[in-house]
Amino acid sequence: MASLLHLQFIFLIAFLLISTAISNNCSSSPAPISGNTHFADCTDLPSLKSSLHWTYNSTNSTLSIAFVAPLPSSDGWISWGINPIKPSMIGTQCLIAFKASNGSMIVNTYNLTSYTSITQTDKLLFKVLNSKAEYSNGVMQILATLVLPSNMTTVNQVWQVGPAVKDGTPVAHKFDPDNLKSKGTLNLTTSSGGDGKNATAHVPAGGGGQSDNKTGGSSRIWSNNTSFYVFIMFLGVLFF
Repeated sequence: MASLLHLQFIFLIAFLLISTAISNNCSSSPAPISGNTHFADCTDLPSLKSSLHWTYNSTNSTLSIAFVAPLPSSDGWISWGINPIKPSMIGTQCLIAFKASNGSMIVNTYNLTSYTSITQTDKLLFKVLNSKAEYSNGVMQILATLVLPSNMTTVNQVWQVGPAVKDGTPVAHKFDPDNLKSKGTLNLTTSSGGDGKNATAHVPAGGGGQSDNKTGGSSRIWSNNTSFYVFIMFLGVLFF
């Protein structure tokens, strides 16, 4: 009897753990490099082997994100942005991250006005409260917290990766099918984690928020309850 209860207990905890992982909707794309940063939601993006981890707080209209993608080359760049009109490259206001020549990580904001050039600017539709970039094992991520217009319930998101940076300016990306379909709509009202009021999704402070994490390992997004479930499983195995 005790053995049967033991098995039932383990199956229950395993189910809870699997449900927690599935609720984040990320399965195959890279996880955030910072293992101590948690988000309410996670989405496998349909191109460029990338993922978006995010928390939307409806109280103050802040969107905290971690955009994670493998670099096409060691000198490459990644980008995530919002287009206020439609999911399209032209008109997108974005953050682009890359490694500077001195090895430091850079996150700049740009307004994409054409296919041939980009304009670096601080005048965006949304306010960037903080941002930083991290890099580990060929994967780069942008961590940022944005203040969106209060009436915005959906976001036209555009993401991209590029091969190189020349004289501090990102070089144009490829126009392969995977690059051309890197756009979509993010519904802020269908968060599986609620409205994010109690979620921890801030970007750690630190002098402009730029970081080069060469040694940090990747870890999957887990709910704050996961540690509790693991602890209960340990007690069950110990005492049943």
